[in-house]
Amino acid sequence: MRRTPEASASSRTSSLKLAMALTAAVSALWYTGQRVRVPKNVRPVQDFDAEHYMGHWYELARIDYVFERGLTSCTADYRLQDDGTVQVTNRGFDPERGQWKSATAVAKLLSGPEVGSLKVSFFRPLYAGYHVVYVDHDAGHAVVVGDAAKYAWILSRTPSIDEAAYTRLVAIAASNGVDASRLIRVPHGAALEMVETSKAA
Repeated sequence: MRRTPEASASSRTSSLKLAMALTAAVSALWYTGQRVRVPKNVRPVQDFDAEHYMGHWYELARIDYVFERGLTSCTADYRLQDDGTVQVTNRGFDPERGQWKSATAVAKLLSGPEVGSLKVSFFRPLYAGYHVVYVDHDAGHAVVVGDAAKYAWILSRTPSIDEAAYTRLVAIAASNGVDASRLIRVPHGAALEMVETSKAA
């Protein structure tokens, strides 16, 4: 059956509208991904030192979300690149499958070198906020809030800290709008096993 000129024109119009809608949707998504802002009530540190922040961190607690759900022994490694960006490597152990999972990303400073706000992208050109609201380089502790207070992480240079120190970090997270009751502790049995194996070798 042959299509009439009217049907062909209608089909072309529908295709054009669909293409325009898809273009608009992608453009909106791209723009949203670029527009990272500091959430309300979140106060990034104002004396941030990117070089000292680089290296290996253990995730002691987090507000669980889809990309880390079920993972234990989670760690993050940060490496400062020659162009000023930061290479991010996140790693976690999936106990159900008995295997490690990892993801890499690129991070950029959001508001200058002394402000602890970055934007991180695992899927370019989409970016998410990463706001360091507390860091103690001597103790090796940090508290990070994401795009909103429903994303938060408590980090340490060691896989465990004393309970009093942990309680202080939770209080700092709460003072930045985080619902502390949603924080879950992250066990590091697999990571500790790797450390001991490495020492034995």
